[in-house]
Amino acid sequence: MAKLSEQQVRDRRQAIIDAATALFAQQGFSDTSMADIVDASGVATGTVYRYFDNKDAVVMAVSESALGVRFDAESSNLVPLDEAIEALMAAATDQRRGQISSQVWAKATSSARLQSMIAERHVRVRRWLARSIEQTSGEPGPAAQRRAELILCALSGLQIRVASGVEVDTEAFREELLAFAD
Repeated sequence: MAKLSEQQVRDRRQAIIDAATALFAQQGFSDTSMADIVDASGVATGTVYRYFDNKDAVVMAVSESALGVRFDAESSNLVPLDEAIEALMAAATDQRRGQISSQVWAKATSSARLQSMIAERHVRVRRWLARSIEQTSGEPGPAAQRRAELILCALSGLQIRVASGVEVDTEAFREELLAFAD
């Protein structure tokens, strides 16, 4: 069997994520099986499991892919704060992704594995955002961490409202969030 290029590996992984995203939005997280994801992605079962250990891992990849950025607080290539807020706002205001996220959070109440994955991701995102805050405002680490936590909580609330179809002035929210973050 020929070895896949890095681009082919990324493309296959993304095809699985895209298929799962569509299924989760269409039929819900709980009603989507790994077999459904295999069928929809058009790849072999083993291929899906090569990239993802289980459905919870697929869910986390779907959630993270919404942002278009990797949360690496240790990276020297930090995203400027306004770009970080824009990426987080884009994810929070995407209704379909918000609906999926709401389902994931609900499922996490009864899945220790999913709770652990969400908690780990939250820590990475908070650290990533705090580093952007530190870089922009010069605010020291603990204060930047607290500010990042408040921003993430506000964005979670926004995401739930958008996912539920509640009308929100997202531009005003963005402006206030940027002002608070800076």
